[in-house]
Amino acid sequence: MIETGTDIEFAAKCIANGDLVAFPTETVYGLGANAFNPFAVARVFEVKERPTFDPLIVHISELKQITDLYDNTISDLVYSLAQAFWPGPLTIVHPKSERVPDLVTAGLNTVAVRMPSHPIALELIRLAGTPIAAPSANRFGQLSPTRPEHVQKQLTDIAYLLENDSEMFGIESTVVSIQGGKCILLRPGAISLSDIQKVVPCSVTDKKNAQDKLHAPGLLKSHYSPNKPLHILRDGVQNLPTGSGLILHESLKEITNAKRHISTSESLNMVEIAANLFSSLHIMEDDAAINQIYIASVEEIGLGVAIMDRIRKASYRYN
Repeated sequence: MIETGTDIEFAAKCIANGDLVAFPTETVYGLGANAFNPFAVARVFEVKERPTFDPLIVHISELKQITDLYDNTISDLVYSLAQAFWPGPLTIVHPKSERVPDLVTAGLNTVAVRMPSHPIALELIRLAGTPIAAPSANRFGQLSPTRPEHVQKQLTDIAYLLENDSEMFGIESTVVSIQGGKCILLRPGAISLSDIQKVVPCSVTDKKNAQDKLHAPGLLKSHYSPNKPLHILRDGVQNLPTGSGLILHESLKEITNAKRHISTSESLNMVEIAANLFSSLHIMEDDAAINQIYIASVEEIGLGVAIMDRIRKASYRYN
């Protein structure tokens, strides 16, 4: 069993000593290691069973820390985005400094950085005295964790789990790349493309080329997946196969033969849907009476783009 608690000072000492700590952010739980300690970072990949071609996000608590992570030609676009969205769920990929271990960046010459807004995450980074490399605290490719128990069911060999029951956004951070004076959206997330475009010009990456080499986490076609077949609902809620779980985003309005159903929202509220998406999938995954899961889609406007990105990746093997 993982040791759990709310002792941020102890968790920070664990990070400083090269151990791993799971901790809450405003998006999902992260699995953290000292970003400048390649041995600690290697343990992240080992514990998560994560392939080393998938780079990590480095978390900071102060803007000045980017000078240790990015190279000495930091773009003005970085500062504009940081002023607008940090602390918050925006990850900025930029050419890296030599201090960043190659393992963190999967051998790329860029590093992904963000400043979380969760007070526990910020205090942990500050007390540890180092930026923290932290992917989501789950087994690679499986459901992202939004509660302590989600971490405990997937991970075991870590030093400490910082518990917190505050509401999480539920969708991972938006990721943009800043290179050659351009801003490119790599992964949709909590901050929409239109929000970013109000601050700096930004375009969408070519998804085909993005798959050639992963420039940021979360770009694989299959990701965030439950261990049961997940299908996007296409033909209504009636006549589902025996043992089906049904996830909707509004109140159930039709008769269904689903074994169990969950509504992430009663009224298609996108913020509620995002916050409850992964926890609903965890519930279905843990229910022994459920053999397969069906999930409704949402309109791809604003936050709906990020929600559908996660749903498609979670269901990629079955749709």
